[in-house]
Amino acid sequence: MKRALVAMLVLSVVSSGFLILPSYGAMSVISGTVYWYDQYGNLRPLSWVQVSATSEDGEMTSTSSTVDGTYVLYVPPGTYNVTVSSDPAYVPQSKMVVVTPGGIAGGVDFQLESSGKPIPEYPASLVPAVLIVTMLASAVMIRRRRVT
Repeated sequence: MKRALVAMLVLSVVSSGFLILPSYGAMSVISGTVYWYDQYGNLRPLSWVQVSATSEDGEMTSTSSTVDGTYVLYVPPGTYNVTVSSDPAYVPQSKMVVVTPGGIAGGVDFQLESSGKPIPEYPASLVPAVLIVTMLASAVMIRRRRVT
């Protein structure tokens, strides 16, 4: 009796999970590649760029580009404003894309240009503190090396 009850409970939890998840068969796909120009003017894939698609209703879906610069977004059919950004290093770009039910809008590629802004590592006011900590750590390491 307990086994039947546990089996029914597990089966109901698993089946309710399928009701909650979206059906990817009815979804549409937006895919493409994000590129950048290197210092020699060659086009290279750009990874870890934020890619978002905003529908006319204001619904937003987002992802990041992979190591080879590609991205895939699963969206309901409709018109989308696809935006690619990697602040502050590159200038963001957008394109309007229309996808049909179950359709694939492939080849939505972007070529980002450098913004010329440096990527901040840490505030300039912390430079003296970083130097002091580095010098103290070096002194401790040198002192320990002499002791042993």
